[in-house]
Amino acid sequence: MPNENFQNVQLRIGEAFKESFDLDEKVAYDIGFHMTDWLDNLQELRKLYLRIDSATNDEISDCLLRFLAHVPHHLNAAAKLSGMGPITDVFNVGIFEEDE
Repeated sequence: MPNENFQNVQLRIGEAFKESFDLDEKVAYDIGFHMTDWLDNLQELRKLYLRIDSATNDEISDCLLRFLAHVPHHLNAAAKLSGMGPITDVFNVGIFEEDE
């Protein structure tokens, strides 16, 4: 995504949340940031999915690990800042437990 469009998306999200929910400007800006900082990861994932049959196992796992290491943290932060409450383990997979 071109940088100028990325910034516009981030600002528009912030404006929408500020106006729609009467949020503090910093909180609204942070929601915009958290909903856009990972757009490169999304683009990479989209490209992978479009060529999934020709991708190697290493390419698939590397792309997904980069996505999973970055994106969920931003989504969780945006959800919390949006007033959706704490993050829960809705699928009961132990997301709050340490891996062995």
